[in-house]
Amino acid sequence: MDYFLRKLSEQKEREGRVQHFFDTEINPALDLNNTMTFDLEIGCGHGHWLNHYSNLSSASISVGIDLISKRIRKANTKKDKQNNRNLFFLKSEASEFLQSKPVHLKISNIFIFFPDPWPKNKHHKRRLIQDSFLNLLHINTHEHSKIFFRTDHLEYFDWVRLKIKENAYWKLSDAVFPFSHDSYFQQLLPNFSSIVAAKA
Repeated sequence: MDYFLRKLSEQKEREGRVQHFFDTEINPALDLNNTMTFDLEIGCGHGHWLNHYSNLSSASISVGIDLISKRIRKANTKKDKQNNRNLFFLKSEASEFLQSKPVHLKISNIFIFFPDPWPKNKHHKRRLIQDSFLNLLHINTHEHSKIFFRTDHLEYFDWVRLKIKENAYWKLSDAVFPFSHDSYFQQLLPNFSSIVAAKA
């Protein structure tokens, strides 16, 4: 198969997986809770933080996504042990997830903890927080949504602050994190900085 066609086929398959995830798991849970919004952790790892958050936010639906299959399997194992029916995990890339989810469903809170800072200048284009990604988050959120970001990399912290300040749809906020619990990386890296962004 032609390289381009193969890549396109793989992308369509991943998009279909996200759509199936919503059809079979998220939509029924949202209907049961009589809501059209959910919280999202991007780069959820083993689901340590989101499991605790979801247990204290039992009235809302929480979704965690990560690129590594093993992490998602471990996250689901933790969830199953707690029998948490409002928590869901999926292997997915963030932009593809946002572009493939149902348009009418909106995200309330976005949590991004200790993403790869890609410290080399030539790799900055690989960083998650870019103007285009902030715009994509805007499309998929409602007027009261917030972004909660945390990193131990000072230069990346400054980068994200600047990106938010320059973005037309988001602004820096003094809001506090809705839940305080050490993530796995937070325990390894006790020195970190946090950013909260709200709709402009």
